[in-house]
Amino acid sequence: MYDQISPGAVIEVCYPIFKHYAIVSDRSVDGRPTLISLSRRTNAVTEEPWGQVTQGRRINISAIQGQLPGDIVVANARACIKANDLRWNLLTFNCEHFVRLVHDLPVESTQVQSAAKGAIIGALSTLLLPQVTLTRVVVFAGTGVITGLRHHIQRS
Repeated sequence: MYDQISPGAVIEVCYPIFKHYAIVSDRSVDGRPTLISLSRRTNAVTEEPWGQVTQGRRINISAIQGQLPGDIVVANARACIKANDLRWNLLTFNCEHFVRLVHDLPVESTQVQSAAKGAIIGALSTLLLPQVTLTRVVVFAGTGVITGLRHHIQRS
């Protein structure tokens, strides 16, 4: 399976309500490619063994792919490691932003966009309730975030 994934490809590590994105590199450890990603765990762009990033979770090959050749994508990712100036932020620069950056695609996070839409819908739904309280707004917005992310995962 690993030999079918080209360097520069993006993989998705599947968590219950979100995906973690990583770039497949041209190096390997124990017969599996290393992965380059930006995560909350490391708070920086790092190149790590496959198992350390995936943690035994199901993976998919992502549809995120630009026009750049794989070797350029990997070089761009390693340049981010060397620059050491990117830090993880859930809303403004997460793993999805990173993989889009190195693929020379619009730097955005469709997961964050889906969660925000869900939160807005959930919060607005509280207006339909006879008594609006902060607790109800938080519960409906949180439910909306989870629903938005699950819908996003099912679409991709």
